[in-house]
Amino acid sequence: MDKRIINLLKNINDGKFSGSQRKLAKLLGVSDTSVSTWCRKEKKPSLDMIAKMAKIFEISEEETERIFTEKEDAADNDGKMKDEEIRLLKERIKFLEEQLVFYKRNS
Repeated sequence: MDKRIINLLKNINDGKFSGSQRKLAKLLGVSDTSVSTWCRKEKKPSLDMIAKMAKIFEISEEETERIFTEKEDAADNDGKMKDEEIRLLKERIKFLEEQLVFYKRNS
């Protein structure tokens, strides 16, 4: 689950109670399964649900939609970087090392 969603769930109602998918489901009047599929980003919440969650989390509807629909940033759920991201970083490091050698030779 995306860390942003975890943080939102932890802060439901300014800490009046600890957040959970089950409690969010109850507040929204939907099943636990629905919230779970949104949190795993298997399905998108409806616009109505996005509007309700925006009010609960006290953030904009646009930000709520982004959090519940965008892919996670650079890491998978287990914290490991994706192969393509590693490859690109290695290419960037190699390029920078070549630039460093070039500048050392020419200075």
